Amino acid sequence: MAPSTNGTAKLGLRDLVEDILIIILVESNVPGVLALSRTNKYLRRIALTRAVWYSLVSRLVQRGFIDSRPDDGYFKDLSTEQLIGLVRRMLHGPKAWTDTPSQSQSFPNPRSQTAVRRAVNRFRKFIRKPPLGGLASAPLVESRRIVLHHPEIDTAPGGLPEWHVNRPKLLPGGKYVLFRNSGRVECWSVFEDRHIWTHTPSMDHTLVHNFEVDMLEDDVAIISTCQLTGPQPKPFVEITSLNLQTGVSDLELVSRLPELPEHDFRFVDCVVCGDVVAVHLRPENQVLLINWRTSSRVVVSGYKSETALVPGYLVVLTRTGTRGEHRVALSPFASFACWEPNDSVEQPSAPVVPVADLPFLPGTISLTCELYYTWKRSIWVYESPFQRGRFTFWLHALVNSTPALLSYEFLKHDTGVSWRFVASTPMPDHIYPTAVSLSGHTLGHCTDYAGYGIIAPFPVSKGSARRHIVDFGIPSIHHLPPFSGALTHLTLTELTVVYYD
Repeated sequence: MAPSTNGTAKLGLRDLVEDILIIILVESNVPGVLALSRTNKYLRRIALTRAVWYSLVSRLVQRGFIDSRPDDGYFKDLSTEQLIGLVRRMLHGPKAWTDTPSQSQSFPNPRSQTAVRRAVNRFRKFIRKPPLGGLASAPLVESRRIVLHHPEIDTAPGGLPEWHVNRPKLLPGGKYVLFRNSGRVECWSVFEDRHIWTHTPSMDHTLVHNFEVDMLEDDVAIISTCQLTGPQPKPFVEITSLNLQTGVSDLELVSRLPELPEHDFRFVDCVVCGDVVAVHLRPENQVLLINWRTSSRVVVSGYKSETALVPGYLVVLTRTGTRGEHRVALSPFASFACWEPNDSVEQPSAPVVPVADLPFLPGTISLTCELYYTWKRSIWVYESPFQRGRFTFWLHALVNSTPALLSYEFLKHDTGVSWRFVASTPMPDHIYPTAVSLSGHTLGHCTDYAGYGIIAPFPVSKGSARRHIVDFGIPSIHHLPPFSGALTHLTLTELTVVYYD
């Protein structure tokens, strides 16, 4: 116990009994525990106590960042090293997806951390060189497979599932999966192989063309469905809350969408983030924002812009010049002065708000790149599992006419937003990304292979990237969840969730 400046004894961490230290660490987070483990041998031993990591992992499981298992006691039987491995897998993706020696070292060994930092520095120097030449391929090695025995899968002429544009979606936590069948959204329990719920549209002669979902607390899902109703097609969006434990749902809101040609409606998609749903009308370069709790909406327009949602904010990437100059900024929903009452019958009547007129927080970042102006998503944003207000931003774009996956981090604080560049990874030009996970692994359609592949977020060596082939049968539709380290895929005969370690 060291003396303080006023002569009284000052209590230090080493003066606390181990049980008290463990209680303190249990209430901390992963970065805090790792930082303490690097101070000295005594605190490292305490920080690597199994009780500490069991508590940290349990909280991540409850929040859906780490998937559950059918047996509730599974995590209680894991060692400290195995629990740490689950956190590493959440952040870096499964080892089966990435052949990287630095990630296979002991964690959180300080020497390992130094090796990782050195590898990152070497990689940052490497990415300034010309793009990757080859693309090595390897099959994926499964660790666990769960098959759902759906009684009937609707198909269209040619053998493809009728809903091939809507991939089955494994929800955070891994306990439930949503998919579309016969123009309706269904929910199944993964562990019980049991039907939970089927969406019933509020209008007759209606087909669901696309859907998205977000999880609230207590196993409540918010589901947004983009629909066309006949006989003269009109576009709508329905927002439904579903209690996944009971299968009971409530219709929260119906909103009429701006008129679109029917052949363009298949390119409409949506994003759900808490109270707000963003419906992307890509052919019209518009985004309809709907707050289902306040029953209000607004249309935002931006030529050659991309948007994403984070809690309370619209993330906007828009062109600022003629030479591939873009900026990324956050606009708070609370500052929008143009919300209008929602109408389930009439199209939005308030003036369309240009992206340039939105109120933005202080702190933007400028990018020199060209976007892929397709009718598919090219940006992905995920909140940190460890810190509220900290996010990872992924962008698929052209850098010096070369496809690349750009990665940034940004932190929302009281005075604005702080941005940090992370990496720019060259991507094969024959890969069309359909999803990017928190770890940066890309699920993409490979035109040379006529199938799907997983692309690592950094190259294996100077001469090649690593593509892991995804081959569950043809035809097959795949979905990559943000955190699970799994692939959900649909064939003509089964719906399957496959995990990798």
